[in-house]
Amino acid sequence: MVYAGMLMLKHFMVDKVDKMMVLMSKLKYGNMFKYGLTRPKEGPFALKIKGGTTPTIDVGCIEKIKKGKVKVYPGISSIKEGKVVKFVDGQHAHFDAIIFATGYKTNVLKWLKDYKNLFNENGMPKPSYPNHWKGEHGIYSAGFSKRGLEGISFDAKKIANDINFTLTSRVNQITS
Repeated sequence: MVYAGMLMLKHFMVDKVDKMMVLMSKLKYGNMFKYGLTRPKEGPFALKIKGGTTPTIDVGCIEKIKKGKVKVYPGISSIKEGKVVKFVDGQHAHFDAIIFATGYKTNVLKWLKDYKNLFNENGMPKPSYPNHWKGEHGIYSAGFSKRGLEGISFDAKKIANDINFTLTSRVNQITS
């Protein structure tokens, strides 16, 4: 859909393309509000122009959300010891792994304490590609390789495999 929208932008105004993209999204995915996803007031390309926010490209997550394999939570208000997360709606939950999807502009220096071992003063990982994705204490960084979607895909696969290995190792230790 994003590619179709980019082609339409060559011939139509942004507001018209955004309306078409929102309609296509509703037809393809249905009402995602009941799963915890809210649609922004502005369209995807207007948001891109206004603040650099890139439209989401679904590679199977929507299906997993609908099947209940992925749960969407509201914003986080705090994280306590023991990986207990408190959400803005008052819910609390414990997680084995916490993944922050912070967007395309790095703001890691604003919220991550003790970042100096992993990130430089520009908010970029100190280790260089292809070893930039894994830090200490279970901190991972995806999308910092400056290799576009291919780099993000590389990072995401490495991180998912490492989390799977870590959690599987823990389960094996408990059951042994």
